[in-house]
Amino acid sequence: MRAFATLLLALMFAQGCALPSGPVAFRDPGFRPSQIRRPAVALRVSLDRTAAFGEGEFSARERATLPEAYEAALLEGLNAEGILPVDISLAADRSPRGSQRPLEGIDRAEAFSRGWTVSADYLVIVDVRWSRGELFHCRESRRPFTELTTVVTAGLELHRLSDGARLLVEPTGPDLLATDIEADCGRRRIARRASGQELTEASVGKVLRRLLKP
Repeated sequence: MRAFATLLLALMFAQGCALPSGPVAFRDPGFRPSQIRRPAVALRVSLDRTAAFGEGEFSARERATLPEAYEAALLEGLNAEGILPVDISLAADRSPRGSQRPLEGIDRAEAFSRGWTVSADYLVIVDVRWSRGELFHCRESRRPFTELTTVVTAGLELHRLSDGARLLVEPTGPDLLATDIEADCGRRRIARRASGQELTEASVGKVLRRLLKP
């Protein structure tokens, strides 16, 4: 999976869908996930109209439901970890155009202001982009093949609101990338395709693992 994720990121650069500069990974060595109790969450979910990896469209129903489904799954995941957000804001961009990747173009001033207004202790920013297009699978095998694939990339930030300190930045990468296809390279076919809900849950799980990493 890691090799495939690395391939996807390479394709982003090859097709001009990732910019030469962007957020840099950072983690405050003094930060402990147990400190997060009552955060404000700023979530942006974008569904590409022209997919980052080729032509691919989302249905009207997907555009109407996927952002809210991601919000619900993220809230449920945080609650399961004993983290109870005092506020969660969703920005659903159902037809984005341009080459921004996760964490670029975020209105952090607005997110900070909202977090202070609700007296949150931390600000969690989660930026998610859904894309769909023809991608190579099993490229390292003797029988690579292409298949229409849905890809979810995510970026993550954490700030302490008492002093505005930046504690965590996780730009999109293999650990924050999920796809809906499990390939059977030996038989040159799809072994399993995840549903939209399963893909949402997989992406949220990756975000939470990075946020709560000891």
